[in-house]
Amino acid sequence: MNLSASLQFSFQVILSELGHLRKLRKEVFRELRNLSKSDRYKEEVKLLRSIPGIGPLTSIRLILELGNVKRFKRKEEFASFLGLIPSEYSSGAQDHKGHITKQGNRWIRAWLIESAWVSIRYDPVLLEKFHSVFTRCNSKKKAIVAVARKIGLRLRALLLTGQMYEIGVVE
Repeated sequence: MNLSASLQFSFQVILSELGHLRKLRKEVFRELRNLSKSDRYKEEVKLLRSIPGIGPLTSIRLILELGNVKRFKRKEEFASFLGLIPSEYSSGAQDHKGHITKQGNRWIRAWLIESAWVSIRYDPVLLEKFHSVFTRCNSKKKAIVAVARKIGLRLRALLLTGQMYEIGVVE
């Protein structure tokens, strides 16, 4: 296929930019790995890595994005910050729960949901949570969001108590 000179030039510019972005991404990931090994973050990273489905990169990104979790006095406040709680529509005696609020940082929510898919393979309690929600609403998306919320609340508890995650423990 014979491309015009201007199209070839445009293609080369795009390829060059893509190469630059890949190099930059690699540098950022290297810096995050180094940061996770620093004295300031290594204990918190170790705690979060004890959660199945959360690796070294996700753990340091979560820590950096969440900041100090002590500012959330209750777990409900933290879940609300994550945007992993259902919205509510109330009218008189009727109470309807809708989609998740999606408040807060969308990246944290995405990382927790991604981690939840891995976690249900390793933790029977999280798998049971997935199955119980799935049987009620017949939606894998809603079930995995419920698991992500549970992981988020456990993550907060780990950071507050300094205790490692235990697979198979109910609460």
